Amino acid sequence: MKKILKTTSLFVFVIIGSLVSTSCTDLSPEKIFDIAALNSNTLSSFGSKEINYKLESEPQVYDENQKKMVASSYYDFFNFSITNLETRLQTLKDIPEDDDNKELIQSSKDLFSYAIEKQKEGYLPIAKMKDEKASPEQIQKAITEFDASTQEEIDSKFTRLMTAAKAYAAKHNINAKFGF
Repeated sequence: MKKILKTTSLFVFVIIGSLVSTSCTDLSPEKIFDIAALNSNTLSSFGSKEINYKLESEPQVYDENQKKMVASSYYDFFNFSITNLETRLQTLKDIPEDDDNKELIQSSKDLFSYAIEKQKEGYLPIAKMKDEKASPEQIQKAITEFDASTQEEIDSKFTRLMTAAKAYAAKHNINAKFGF
C-alpha cells in the first residue's frame, strides 16, 4: 500500500508541476528559473538509485480512461516516467530564448535530452529484463554498467546547469538554495 501511495503521490506531483509550469503564460525570470532549474530535481536520482527504487515499486501507469493509476509492466512504468520527462523538455523548448536566459535554457535542455536518451537506451532494457524475470545478478550488472557509462556525463550536465542557474538566480534576485 505504501508503494502505491508513493507512486500515486509522485504522479500527482508530476502532473501538478507540469500544469503549473505550463498554465501561466507570464514568463517572468522566476517562472523561467522554475521550469529550467527546479524541474531538474526530477533527475536528481538518475541512474542506479532511481532504477533500483522503481524496480522495488509496484509498476503502475496512469490510465486516462479510468482516471487512475493501474498495474503495468516495468517497461511501461519506466516508459511512463520518460514520457513525463519529454513533456518537461517540451515545456523548456517552448520558452523563447534570449541573451538573458540562453545559457540556463540550453543547459537544462541539454540535461533533459541526455537523460531521456540514456533512459531509453538503459532504463527500458533493464525494465524489460525485470519483466522477463532475469536474475537479480543480471539486472544489477546492467545497472552497474549503465552507471559506469553515464554518471560522469550526467554529473557534468548537472554542474553546467547549476552554474547557469546560480548566475541567473543572482542576476534576477531569485531566492534559491543550491546543494544538498
